Amino acid sequence: MAGYKMMQMVKIIHSKPIAATSIALFIFGMVVGIRQLGLLQELELALYDFHLKSNTMASVSGSPVLLIRVYESDIRRLGYPIGDDSLARALHLLDEQGARAIGVDLYRDFPTQGHQALRAAVNHIPQVVMIEKRLGEAVPRPGFIEEANQVGFSDLKQDNGGVIRRGLLMVWDDDGQPYFSLALQLALKYLQHFNITLTADPADKSYIRLAETTIPRFDGNDGGYQHADEGGYQMLLDYEQGSTPFSSYSLSQLLNGELSAAQIRGRVVLLGMTAASVIDRHESPLSTGWGAAHSRYGLEIQAHIVDQLIRVALHHDAPLATLAEAMEIFWIALAAILGAVLGVWIQRPWLLIVLITAGVALLWALTQYIFFKGLWFPAPPVALAYIGTLALATLYCAQREHAERELIMRLFGKFVAPEVATMLWQQREQFMAEGRPRPQRLTVTVMIIDLQGYTSPIESMDPAIAMEWINRYLDAMTCIAAEHGGIVDDYAGDGIKVNFGVPIARESESEIREDARQAVNCALAMGATLGHLNDELSSDDLPTCRLRIGICCGVAIAGNLGSAHRMKYTTVGDVINTAARLENFDKEAFKSDQTHNFRILVDEGVYRYLKPAYHTTSLGQCHLRGKKREITVYRIWDKHSDVVEAHKEVMK
Repeated sequence: MAGYKMMQMVKIIHSKPIAATSIALFIFGMVVGIRQLGLLQELELALYDFHLKSNTMASVSGSPVLLIRVYESDIRRLGYPIGDDSLARALHLLDEQGARAIGVDLYRDFPTQGHQALRAAVNHIPQVVMIEKRLGEAVPRPGFIEEANQVGFSDLKQDNGGVIRRGLLMVWDDDGQPYFSLALQLALKYLQHFNITLTADPADKSYIRLAETTIPRFDGNDGGYQHADEGGYQMLLDYEQGSTPFSSYSLSQLLNGELSAAQIRGRVVLLGMTAASVIDRHESPLSTGWGAAHSRYGLEIQAHIVDQLIRVALHHDAPLATLAEAMEIFWIALAAILGAVLGVWIQRPWLLIVLITAGVALLWALTQYIFFKGLWFPAPPVALAYIGTLALATLYCAQREHAERELIMRLFGKFVAPEVATMLWQQREQFMAEGRPRPQRLTVTVMIIDLQGYTSPIESMDPAIAMEWINRYLDAMTCIAAEHGGIVDDYAGDGIKVNFGVPIARESESEIREDARQAVNCALAMGATLGHLNDELSSDDLPTCRLRIGICCGVAIAGNLGSAHRMKYTTVGDVINTAARLENFDKEAFKSDQTHNFRILVDEGVYRYLKPAYHTTSLGQCHLRGKKREITVYRIWDKHSDVVEAHKEVMK
């Protein structure tokens, strides 16, 4: 019972559905595990950068953002830091020319020349927003600012490598007091013209919205991120304006009156440093990867955030959405299952290469399309799950195929001709199931061979000589069986059992007839060879051999027989018993008849496939030991000479 249960367990383990499920679960768990550890984050973010660069606009037409840059030439002219008086003049000029919002991306935490003028300008022009720094080492706001909406923090959230992919819109202090970013304050001042203010999402009060568009709050595990800093209120940046700079002019051009009202009216103006001597450069998705643009100044990053917030409100350009974690896991699991199923059921190497290439290409195209539609799809873990299961399933099938080949060679290879073994391997699907020969009911022709007078000589011979003697006989008979397509499945001392018609089931009457004739031809060849073998044995002073052969054709059950630890492929059924009884029938008469070295007896099932090609003699109705009813027994002598000659002509 234990052996049977073990056999059943082995069968279940080797089944394709179980194999595919096991492989899918293993790879799924591995991919989810390494993703949770953050080992795929850099790859996912790199792909995110690529998609984002592919999705940016070719030009900046239509953006309301204008940059006033402080270049090195401005520093040489105006000094560093830029004096408060110069800033005050710049703010008045921008206000006079109709700027709708003015952001000053310069810290003013200590007064310089013209401080009173700057104080008056800022408090007189409500659309001005100054900056502070709230994260890390804080930089306070200018002390003279009276209105809270005229201050915004300039802090940026960086990923590994200093890349800015997220915009920080709001932070809270320990008392729950909110503070807005420079970009958010500027966007709100610009949107006042359209009567748009910042509100809470009606469905989720923890989310904010501009007009009818909700800005989802970044979660530390959104998209390809794993355990990222999610402090404050962050959103994913789209950098839709691309690497082409926003419309910009120098501070000197503004102060010299070179800008017209038409260039400034109704726009958001950002004034800040873009000088090489002042370190304020950051990496962005636009500056990563091969052939990327240069890093961005902080002023330009702020401009991108302002531009995106305005598009969110006016054009409903919602920030990039991400799948819920459960949906990401679902797609990873689906890819793992698909890869495992394809790998287990499709075992052609060239087709697997096609499947991998096509699958990755389709996933790439789908991911790119979905990204254009505003959704970040987790392509790397999905691709890894698909390729991983497909590769592992292929390795599993290759190992299983190797094991099946070894099993077939172990069961049949020693006893059949090489071409037969190759044929069995090529047609294994007809008789193999779950990595082992499938039990089946089929029509076989069974030949049982026994060596007459084996016991007496063996008792008096030296063991080494005895083994050499019997092995010479067995080797000769086994080779003849293999040459005629027979499969030896058992030795019992001097006895040999040969099957014809296994393991591939015969479907037609002509195939069964051919098996029966091949069995008889094999027996006749053994008889012919016996004469030569006896001559050799006599010259070596070894006993000669005489054979009794019984052949029967009928239905048998073929399959693996034995325990889970030791098994062999064999046939069982009444046809085997009948063949054994034919071999053993009236053996005393054969013993006393010394005129022939071998005897072949067949039943009616074999005889009906032989006539008229063979010379036979009917022994009449005979009662075989262990059989309830009598059967007609025939003795085969040889083939008719005309049939032999005709066969030779055909072979020519």
